[in-house]
Amino acid sequence: MSKEEKLNIKGQNDTAMGIKKVKVRIMCNDFLRTIIKYECRGFAILLLLLFVSLNVSGQAVLLDKTTGQRISYAQILNSKGAVIGTTDIDGKLPQDLNDEVVTIQHIAYKPKSVKSSLFKEDIPIYLNPIEYQLNAVTVTAKNREYIHLKTYFRSYQLNDSCMKYFRDGYLDFFIDTKHKDAERFAIKIRNFQNDSLIDMDKERANTLVDKYIYTPSLDGLTLMETLKKEGWKFTTDSIDSRLRLNEVVGGVIRIDTIQRVLRVEYDVLATKKKTPKTLFGYTTCLENYYQTENYIYNSEYQSYMDLINRKNYRKLFFSHKKDIKEQMIEIIDELYVLEHEYITKDEMKLYKKTLKSKLASQVKWNIDSTIVTPLAPQLEQVLINDLSQVE
Repeated sequence: MSKEEKLNIKGQNDTAMGIKKVKVRIMCNDFLRTIIKYECRGFAILLLLLFVSLNVSGQAVLLDKTTGQRISYAQILNSKGAVIGTTDIDGKLPQDLNDEVVTIQHIAYKPKSVKSSLFKEDIPIYLNPIEYQLNAVTVTAKNREYIHLKTYFRSYQLNDSCMKYFRDGYLDFFIDTKHKDAERFAIKIRNFQNDSLIDMDKERANTLVDKYIYTPSLDGLTLMETLKKEGWKFTTDSIDSRLRLNEVVGGVIRIDTIQRVLRVEYDVLATKKKTPKTLFGYTTCLENYYQTENYIYNSEYQSYMDLINRKNYRKLFFSHKKDIKEQMIEIIDELYVLEHEYITKDEMKLYKKTLKSKLASQVKWNIDSTIVTPLAPQLEQVLINDLSQVE
């Protein structure tokens, strides 16, 4: 056989192999689109779990027990409540942890305690999703002037893995659907602090308080609306799609077709430089900043009427020029929508008047565990045993 004939045969084989690869890619894409279209819940779950199982072989990943989808940016806590790791965008679990019992937490799932040694094995770890009771809202042209949200929030801060501040409370929001203005009413707020840690703070001529917890407010746009406005793209007919801005991957959007929930996981620093900031001899540098929001999935448009909850996780380093070492500070902010409704302008005015006339003492602390993700047991114990309530 001549050299030219051998080259022709090789070219035909390469072409055939290329066609096979294209067919496989098309089949995978068609497969994902088909899952979305299925109304048979059991069959859709079976297919999705089968698809995921073919992709997680040989790696430890965190998965949704119901849908089999990967879980991004979940925090891993040790026995003292310190955040010692997170899953990455693909749900991969860190394998460089000490062997101990840890708790995995994520705003959309129930916390789970497992041995970190399992992260080094070729088996997935599953979390049970929060089963949201999502009620349909009657919408008319007349009552769409304002969105009224009743919410619960909590914000807590860890300095070098020890909880230093905790704040939670009930807030009402009124969002103007036309002008996108948001007004906040604080119904009742509690503050806690770790006095022993605060007593160790050094006093200087210009002292900056390392307190980063806050009472949340709502911007005119949800995270989903903001990302679309900034030009981030994702595949609308996929249940698992990367968020992309030009060539940058900045997060992922996943759709739970069983509960009809859309979750967006966003890395705020994906397109930003980690630049230290200095003031009065203090230096801060933001290392990680992840945002998660869950929405009722009923259309391509996710407004505040669709918001279920949201979570921010920030990690930064804080130091003074005279300090021997810098502090690691982590802040977790969570907001949960307890009730939502469309109201008219007159109804909004009447409701605000009622809010102002009520005393905060009339509000009872009754955190609904079916809506609010439980705090990890370690953090709950730290809050009870090590922090004191302050005005």
